Amino acid sequence: MLSLFSTSSDTAGFRLQYMEVFNWGTFHDKVFRISPQGNNSLLTGSNASGKSTLIDALLTLLVPAKKDRFYNQSSGAEKKGDRTEETYVLGNYGNIQREGETSATTQKLRDKNTYSVILASFANTDQRVITLFQLRWFANGELKRSFGLSHETLDIQKDFSNFDSKGTWKKLLDKKYNTNTAKKRIEFFNGIAEYGERIYNLFGMRSEKGLTLFNQIVGVKVLDDLDEFIRTNMLEERDAENEYVQLNDSFSTLMEAKTNIEKVKEQIAQLEPINKAADELTDIQEKLDQLQQSKDMAVYWFAKKNVELSEKEIEKCKKQLTDLNENLESLRKQEADLKSQETDLTVQIKTDAVGNQIEKLKTEIRRLEDSRDNRKQKLGAYSKVAQKVGFSTSPNETTFKENREKANEKKFELSKAIENKSEELRLAKNKKEEIDKRINENIGIIQSLQKSKNNISGREAEIRELILGKVGATAEEIPFIGELIRVKDDEKDWELSVEKILHNFALRLIVPEKYYANVNQFANSNNLSGRIIYQRYKGFTSLVNMQQKSVSPNSLLNKVDFKSKNTYTDWLEDVIYNQYNYTCVNDLQEFDRYEERAVTKEGLMKSVKGKHEKDDRPHVLKKDNYVLGWDNKEKVSLLKLEVKNQQELQKQAVAQIRTITETIKDINALQDDFSDLFKIYTKYDEIDWESYTKQIQEKTEQKSDLEKTNDKVKKLQEQLKQVQTDLNTLTNTIIKNEYKEILQIEEIELKKLKQIILIIIICLNNSAMLIFLLLNKKIPNYQMFPLRI
Repeated sequence: MLSLFSTSSDTAGFRLQYMEVFNWGTFHDKVFRISPQGNNSLLTGSNASGKSTLIDALLTLLVPAKKDRFYNQSSGAEKKGDRTEETYVLGNYGNIQREGETSATTQKLRDKNTYSVILASFANTDQRVITLFQLRWFANGELKRSFGLSHETLDIQKDFSNFDSKGTWKKLLDKKYNTNTAKKRIEFFNGIAEYGERIYNLFGMRSEKGLTLFNQIVGVKVLDDLDEFIRTNMLEERDAENEYVQLNDSFSTLMEAKTNIEKVKEQIAQLEPINKAADELTDIQEKLDQLQQSKDMAVYWFAKKNVELSEKEIEKCKKQLTDLNENLESLRKQEADLKSQETDLTVQIKTDAVGNQIEKLKTEIRRLEDSRDNRKQKLGAYSKVAQKVGFSTSPNETTFKENREKANEKKFELSKAIENKSEELRLAKNKKEEIDKRINENIGIIQSLQKSKNNISGREAEIRELILGKVGATAEEIPFIGELIRVKDDEKDWELSVEKILHNFALRLIVPEKYYANVNQFANSNNLSGRIIYQRYKGFTSLVNMQQKSVSPNSLLNKVDFKSKNTYTDWLEDVIYNQYNYTCVNDLQEFDRYEERAVTKEGLMKSVKGKHEKDDRPHVLKKDNYVLGWDNKEKVSLLKLEVKNQQELQKQAVAQIRTITETIKDINALQDDFSDLFKIYTKYDEIDWESYTKQIQEKTEQKSDLEKTNDKVKKLQEQLKQVQTDLNTLTNTIIKNEYKEILQIEEIELKKLKQIILIIIICLNNSAMLIFLLLNKKIPNYQMFPLRI
């Protein structure tokens, strides 16, 4: 049986053979080694001799993630966080306060030009060796790390004495151990995740809990609750509800499969009689195929007959067209004779003096009729426009002139109205743009808040995310002050006043000392495109407790809660007490009793040196601009409600813009009508058709008197009238009907030709039918059928 100090190495698992450190903590400038050789070992020594330093080196090798590792636990020191990888590499060993200085200076063995190596070799009973090593150095003021392991024993003096920051040492080790080998004997890793996963696999760990447990046990001194320790650190978390859901889903799947199997069996039983029916169906299908073949052949025969009948019909149409064309030629000759007679009679009438005067009067009457008709048409157009604008539709000359003057006045009045409406439209569009902007801003804030739990959004939150990504910190390590403070639920009446006092303070970041240099480097080297304020945090030790401070029941400090389990609570309480601990008063009489730092519920603040302030700007009063608290559900709800209200205003703005636009459109149309009345209709004569009617009447009477005194002309006119009647009948009735008949026959011919062409196209898609028609010489030459268009 093994005892605590057994020297037997014949035990299961990988056991530590030796560990070496170089430039680690106070182990300075040479290689230090401990060699348990796989045995249980007791590490002893006086205070500050380096026991915790060696344990932390082993912890660093086995627990690569900083978040899972805590240094200097075994020392029992109450002050945590004073040891980091950086302090171990630089060799911090104490503080000294020189005369005349207000703060202590950290004593260091090394500067940032140094490098550090830690190495541990493990072996099991199968003589398998795993050597873990890590190197650290500074580049541009930032600590760099390199991780690796070997399946051979390594020695710092022998293998790492050629270290350089450019990585040449890696190439030398790779060449030394991995040349001419099928499997790598030394491995390098890009980061802690890859390094940690390799350790888990090689050491046979079932989960990351093993390393977390190792980290806890290294520094354990008092174990209050063994059950809680085992439950938290040794047992894997089990999601009973999820396992139940999976089991229930699996059971449902199996039952569904069972049901499906039974269903398929029943289907098979019911489908068996169909097999017999299928054979019968096959016989029927063969008979159908034979009938279908006969049907297909019948199509070929009908196609042949269709072509033959179409050819006969086309021949008949050609003969009818020949007869009709001959008849049409005869009618054309008759038409030419009648036109010649008409010309002769017209010349004879015109050679007579009285006839000449009559012809002149006819010409003048036709001209006057054209002018009258033209003015009637213009009056119709004028009346339509006049009716639209409310003017009289059949004006006399005086009314016409008055309408033109009114139209010109109205046009200028409407121009002014358009200017006013355009300005109104511009303002409405600007209002809509502002609403759109507010909606988009609020949606952006909501999306930002939904990604976090605090009430701080905008550029400050974006800058914080950039800082976290650059320095590798978490939001809990570099928090906003506002997400660590909230107004108590029973003090909500004072929320507005507290927010006004602490608003700017709440937007500050807290930067712990280990990230301070990196944050400075990032902030100084980058254009942040915004403003961020951060507070350097070096740690805090409260000198007096709350009872010793003068804190009245109505003080601001008693109206806020601080987020539990955060490192900065004591410091925040101290800062608020010394800088922001206003007294909350209920009326102005009480307000006047305080010389400084008093505030009312309405937000009137009295600070120091007689300064008073009350900020009632809209964005300050809105709850969706509050920044205190670590739960933003209420703020998100308020913002969503605000977006909904703004969207209603957006709809109203769109409707208003649409209404104004339609109004401007109507005014423009009305202005165009008034402009037409003024510009297009400039003279009354342009619409005065009645005066031309009187002239036509006078000329017609003169022509009638001349025709009554000339019998010869009258006789010739009668003959001319008869000839014109015959010519009109011939041209517009007989010849026209002849053309219609020719067109109908040509359409029949075209229809038959299309039918033949369609059959040819079908034949092209069916080689059997094409061969059938070719053998029977039934593919016609369609060029034999000229069409008359």
